[in-house]
Amino acid sequence: MDGKYWDDVKVGHMFSTQGRTVTETDLVNFVGLSGLWEPLFLDREFVTKQSIFGKPIIPGPLTFVMSLGLEALTGFAHGTGMAFLGLDEVRAMRPVFVNDTIHVDVEVIEKHETSKPDRGVMVIKYTTKNQNGEPVLTCKLTRMVRRHQA
Repeated sequence: MDGKYWDDVKVGHMFSTQGRTVTETDLVNFVGLSGLWEPLFLDREFVTKQSIFGKPIIPGPLTFVMSLGLEALTGFAHGTGMAFLGLDEVRAMRPVFVNDTIHVDVEVIEKHETSKPDRGVMVIKYTTKNQNGEPVLTCKLTRMVRRHQA
């Protein structure tokens, strides 16, 4: 998919990304990079005996970042995205585990013009789902997007 201009997308525009399986390597790399050395993520003895999940969970921020990556793979904002403006209403509904496969349903839920004719703003809702179709994370992302030249 080529990058979509603000003018070309209507409120209600929806698409789904491909899926991606979360690996142990993803988890270890993310924890090492971020410094989120929590027992819930890496300590199998702890999670077996003390966690309500019984196995390590994937950090919510990793699920979010992977969701952004899946959307980026579609090309939706390639060459047209200008700026990340904000993130709202992030909700984690259920845990993601190693070997879960996630995909993202993406929907443009708001649009507005700016004072400059070469750009507009979109609010995009992400619904990340696991392999069973269950929502695991939702959020609203606000992005500045190029418009066709006036």
